[in-house]
Amino acid sequence: MKLKSMVLVVIFLSLLQTTLSAKKDTNILAYKDRGIKYYPKYVRKGLVKYGKASWYGKPFHRRLTASGERYNMYNMTAAHRTYAIGTILKVTNLRTKRSVRVRINDRGPFYSTRDIDLSYGAAKKIGLVQKGVGKVKIEVISSGSKRARYHLAKLPLKRAIKKRKTASKKPKIVKSSISKKESKKTHKVQVASFFSKEYANAFKKKNQLKNAIIVEKYLKSKKRTTYRVVVNCTQYEAKKILKSKKFSGAYLIS
Repeated sequence: MKLKSMVLVVIFLSLLQTTLSAKKDTNILAYKDRGIKYYPKYVRKGLVKYGKASWYGKPFHRRLTASGERYNMYNMTAAHRTYAIGTILKVTNLRTKRSVRVRINDRGPFYSTRDIDLSYGAAKKIGLVQKGVGKVKIEVISSGSKRARYHLAKLPLKRAIKKRKTASKKPKIVKSSISKKESKKTHKVQVASFFSKEYANAFKKKNQLKNAIIVEKYLKSKKRTTYRVVVNCTQYEAKKILKSKKFSGAYLIS
């Protein structure tokens, strides 16, 4: 009887630890959309599912994604309701038999009849753009990790690479000697933005951004409030952040 009680206690503590760690992991934070709550998770490598894919493009280009990155329609990315941010998938169009590897960096599609939303670039590669929606095979190549969100899926087309570089150009900071006045924290750099304050705070804590503040801004087009992670820094620090691969979507505000 005592042994049985001990086993139950161990199981309970294990579940509690898993729950607490999940709350800290920004890749699988629970979220709500239109009254429905979703619980993202890490999925095992090799998992195969069949469903329907759609795509989204120009109207969302450069807008914020659930990962905090800005959406680039030419990147090999996708949106999924419950797969962890950073998960790498192989998506095959069952009609054309063409495949593409994509990285999950957004949430959606919020239609029960669709399973995954591909970027324009990914949809074009497998011949899904004209039809709009099609049956696909979805294979998990990598289940994702805390660092996976910063790993960009390789683009197969030179044209797409060129467009991606043009779309993601960062503000240039002219090299000059920094005076005492310039060394003060007079620059503001936005490193990420979320539709959830919990996500924003978790991102700030995870990256140890001591001088960061959460700025709330209501978007009329989305009818939602964004929570922007803005770092107050010196010119030197701003330059360092903009060059960092860790904050790929960062840009200078002032």
